[in-house]
Amino acid sequence: MLTIIDLEFNQAFDFGEEKTEPNPKCRFEIIQIGAVKVNDKYKVTDKFNIYIKPTLYPRIHPYVEKITGFKTEDFSFAPRFKEAYSKFRYFLGEDTVLGTWGYSDIKALYRNITFNDIMEPPIIIKYVDIQKIATKHLKYSKGGTIGLKNAVEALDIKIEENKHFHNALGDAYYTAKVLETIDPETLPVRIFNSKHIK
Repeated sequence: MLTIIDLEFNQAFDFGEEKTEPNPKCRFEIIQIGAVKVNDKYKVTDKFNIYIKPTLYPRIHPYVEKITGFKTEDFSFAPRFKEAYSKFRYFLGEDTVLGTWGYSDIKALYRNITFNDIMEPPIIIKYVDIQKIATKHLKYSKGGTIGLKNAVEALDIKIEENKHFHNALGDAYYTAKVLETIDPETLPVRIFNSKHIK
């Protein structure tokens, strides 16, 4: 089963009296997990979305607020990471391969899992980098890898009013649509092994 995921993050910012310092063990705190399951034709069959109360960096960074539209008060009643991750794991089920746009979400997921003492390393995650598939398919050469929005536009994928970029569920959905449009015969499954992370 392939589950395509996307994450939104918060991070430290100097708000003056409310200054927060970046924690080297978790520089990017997950505040939203969005995911869609796809079938063997890469069509979306199920979806998952959860907002997570930030505790390490409790106030939303101005840049994060600008690109996502999230405000600090939006997370007042959201669950903390451990509860949210438990629900996410239940949605994933067993023996799931994660599809991601790039590698950074996998690394950040690992950091948040270990920072919150949910699992001890080594953690092994099977994943597919859909950004690499799209970059190769579109023969994109500007800067090495193509952004999700540019890939969606290049593949003439319809932008839907209720699905926004820089929203984890919206980005997971568009990542799935990119994969469905390209329709690769096989997926290059990679292995993330946390013992290689220092």
